[in-house]
Amino acid sequence: KERYVLAERLGARGEIIRFRGLDHGTGSLEPVPVVIVRSPFTPPAETVPAAEEVPAASAESTVAPDAPAQAEAPSVEAVPVEPPWPSSAWERALLEKVSHSSLPRVLDQFTQDGFEYLVEELPIGQVLWDAWDDPQASAEQRFGWLKQIAGALHHLHQGGAILEGLRPDIVVVVNGEHARLTDLADLLPLPLPPNPPIRATHYTAPELVLNSDLATARSDLYSFGAMLFALHLGRELTELDFEMQGVPKSIYQRFPDIHPLFGRLVSKTFCRELSQRLPTEDAAGEDATGFAELIRTLETCRRTLDQARLDIASWTTTGMVRTGNEDAFALLHATDARENGLNEAALVLLADGMGGYEAGEVAAAMAIRAMRQYLAQQRPFAPLAEDAQPAQPEAQAEPMAPAPDRELWKQHVVAALREANQKVFEASRDAGRHNMGCTAEVVYAAGRDLIVGHVGDSRTYHLQAGNLVQMTRDQTWVNRMVEIGAFTPEEAEQHPRRNELQQAIGGHPEVEPAVYEASLKPGDWVIVCSDGLTNHLPPDTIKEILQSSASAEAAARRLINLTNLAGATDNATVVAIRAT
Repeated sequence: KERYVLAERLGARGEIIRFRGLDHGTGSLEPVPVVIVRSPFTPPAETVPAAEEVPAASAESTVAPDAPAQAEAPSVEAVPVEPPWPSSAWERALLEKVSHSSLPRVLDQFTQDGFEYLVEELPIGQVLWDAWDDPQASAEQRFGWLKQIAGALHHLHQGGAILEGLRPDIVVVVNGEHARLTDLADLLPLPLPPNPPIRATHYTAPELVLNSDLATARSDLYSFGAMLFALHLGRELTELDFEMQGVPKSIYQRFPDIHPLFGRLVSKTFCRELSQRLPTEDAAGEDATGFAELIRTLETCRRTLDQARLDIASWTTTGMVRTGNEDAFALLHATDARENGLNEAALVLLADGMGGYEAGEVAAAMAIRAMRQYLAQQRPFAPLAEDAQPAQPEAQAEPMAPAPDRELWKQHVVAALREANQKVFEASRDAGRHNMGCTAEVVYAAGRDLIVGHVGDSRTYHLQAGNLVQMTRDQTWVNRMVEIGAFTPEEAEQHPRRNELQQAIGGHPEVEPAVYEASLKPGDWVIVCSDGLTNHLPPDTIKEILQSSASAEAAARRLINLTNLAGATDNATVVAIRAT
């Protein structure tokens, strides 16, 4: 056809040659890239009757006059013969049978000059290598792409085919959402014919090379696992990645701290022995290929691999000047696991009392108690308090974080701060301590989510990718002057009214908490602290300590000790969270 132009030759298997081509017949201004498969034309085989035909009676046959008339011979439906492999006709029949959104669509087919041509869609997108390495890509996206490719392979199996060499370079991600295969040159039929041509790359299952009679759909598990391992390495596989041909080195030995779920996924696919691959015993009855179990495992990875594990430590000090400690805090940290899903969350409550030692101590403790009791009654936070009686009993039967809902969490955090304000305000009036109050921080970390509620001038910091950000805004008079340009930050630090709060817990009948949110990633730090610490340690010092600390405990101790070393004119409290 004149509309197609053959361009770069992509590869060949026997007499089947694949080309990158251009389609000039779509009506668009520019020709559209396609894949063109060329093979020698073979006339279609004749159809085979589904059942033997009943011969018709001959002219010489005689029938007795009283005999009943013979029933008409049953109609016979012909069954078409499957096109031979390898051929473009075989590939076309397969793709039309197993249509899947991650497989190329058949656009055209024709014969010309003794050749048969098959024109396939060529998806355009970002090669999987690059999409996977994108720092902005999440596990939800990455394993969603892999799940789509696994589904396409599962469809091929149902059509009687496998893909010998699944590699990152033959997968593209379209619009950041949809993973698609671009090259089907390694398609093989099942069962394999005698002595099939095998490419025998590092992505080829060893049974295809050593004993092709053992080839099944599970051979694609090996290829899938090889691609996973290559993506984790960030490069093509080489001989250095194998103990010997077809025997991969253990991912656990090479990466002892690999995410256990990902390590299991690779180990149950990228292994020489068929018996060690998916499916596991219980899942084999459902799907002997192992791909149904693979797809479920990829879904679990998609939901959980980005969830940060939390290393948490807390310390408080009276300081070097004060007699008593008016700071108060509570740290609630819980983990649960159900059906391969692991959930972890932490709730930090911090209050810095004011109004004199007795009043400040009482206000801070009362605020912590009120916030803790309120949040323990709310469904998202109930699992953090074992002794709580949730307002909705059914919450006890649900996972700790069934579905992230930032807006709901923020509403509860704001309500908790308002509840604390009401309790402290009422108590201050009853006890005649009209200057009793406190600051308050409520920090909730769960999975990839970080929610912060704030009243006063205690602070929450977030360190991510080397950048330390003060999430909260100091609700002080001098900070407001800095914001409107009346003071410089340096002038504010020395101003006599620098500790004057615009609002505090218990100061007025109503309070308007500020609420902030961020995404939490492995490698991040979160610091929740009272102003007794930040009065002595500038942000650069805090950042340096976090980046040089191997654990949350080490960071928290160093921050408190440095505060005391600097004179610690006030109580100081810190909660350090390291996401891993």
